[in-house]
Amino acid sequence: MRLTGDDVSILRGTPPADAASTLELLPVYAAAGHSTPAVATRRVFFRLDEGASMETVRDDIEALDFRIDEIVIHAPHCAWLEPKSGRIDEALSKLGQLRALPLTANVEPQLLRPRSWKGRP
Repeated sequence: MRLTGDDVSILRGTPPADAASTLELLPVYAAAGHSTPAVATRRVFFRLDEGASMETVRDDIEALDFRIDEIVIHAPHCAWLEPKSGRIDEALSKLGQLRALPLTANVEPQLLRPRSWKGRP
């Protein structure tokens, strides 16, 4: 898996005490019934109702200490957001507040998973 140009390793157990000083430790999730782990990134996919503009909620997004990183070119009512602090825990803790913004249709954290092929053993 790749995360902003760096390799991501998923290891079981408690990290060594000095790991936090040399590595960025990220939360790892697994959905119920799935054994494939997922790593949350700083990015949040934010979708407004069809036809709405990101400009209508830009101030609200910034008031929650997020910034619009990228508006999806083929879907201008969709954008990738990042917390201004760059902290993953802050992004995850404010998903509910983002969902409560006017005209919001969907809010999802970006989760990285190992590549898998459908229909192959």
